[in-house]
Amino acid sequence: MIRARLGALVAVVAIALTGCGASSSSDGKASASGDLQTVNVGQVQLPIFAPMYVADAKGYFKDAGIKLNLQNVKSGQDAVPLASSGKLDVVVAGFSAGMFSAMEAGLDIKVVGSMGVSDGTKNSPTDLVVAKKLVDDGTVKGIGDLKGKKIAVAGGAGGTGAYLTALALKDAGLTLKDVTLVNLGNPDMPTALKNGSVDAALASAPFSSQSIKDGTGVSLAVPPKGVSGTGVVYGGKFASSPLAQKFFDALAKGAKDLQGDARYSDQNVKIIADATGQTPDQVKAVPLYTWLPNLAPLPDQLADMEKVWMEAGAIKYTKPLDLSKYVDASFSKNVK
Repeated sequence: MIRARLGALVAVVAIALTGCGASSSSDGKASASGDLQTVNVGQVQLPIFAPMYVADAKGYFKDAGIKLNLQNVKSGQDAVPLASSGKLDVVVAGFSAGMFSAMEAGLDIKVVGSMGVSDGTKNSPTDLVVAKKLVDDGTVKGIGDLKGKKIAVAGGAGGTGAYLTALALKDAGLTLKDVTLVNLGNPDMPTALKNGSVDAALASAPFSSQSIKDGTGVSLAVPPKGVSGTGVVYGGKFASSPLAQKFFDALAKGAKDLQGDARYSDQNVKIIADATGQTPDQVKAVPLYTWLPNLAPLPDQLADMEKVWMEAGAIKYTKPLDLSKYVDASFSKNVK
């Protein structure tokens, strides 16, 4: 039944992309761009994927003989079946319980890299924000006081936000089962905190900072240093193609240009702004994540994500997947 539903999802999303000019070139055939070969990439259009935008704008993909065909997707979970079927070559998006369920069902994909990594500082792009009125009246003094409370997370129990929430709760000896998760999009979180629909929210900037600045929310926790909820996924066919390493080399070159304070250079900020439909000032107003120089995947964290989602009931199978079957670190290890 799982495979049948996944097959239907591939068909539906493939139809939605038909008008976008998608045609996989992972077999190594030249595209209409002359000597350049097209790589179809499913993306969620966010600054957290800046290495790709920087690499594209600075010509690193072109130098590698690659032309990107970027296609917006709602989530990584939606794009995974397309990568498995060859409709997409690469996906850069957040990890989810749905991705693990898809791999358990036999979809042919490989997690090959990480994307935005938390630096663990209070100046974080992602924040667990609690309603200020609950802090003011003494109801919430720390993480442990969230027991029984309603917490907004994008994607619900199976989304990246739920995993990050679980990490925060763990410090107080709590799990996701000790709270009520409310599936809510980031743009709706500030209003929900203000009107009391939820008690707290795992929000991404600028929506996290919006609640804090307008006085309706208080920062309670940020993701621990080294945590990444997003990454790079290859379709099985693309992973074995001649373009796979070339694509990753260019991507990592973009990441190297974003190390330290260099990520806030005028050139990089403008590239990120143009790629995400923002102004440079809007990009600068929000903290950026950091990126590993070689974008290496984080297998131990992936295993932990799977465990958290299994315990929360977002994953139905009971035996953890074999990491060696779905994580391929060779591309990051072979970065030039």
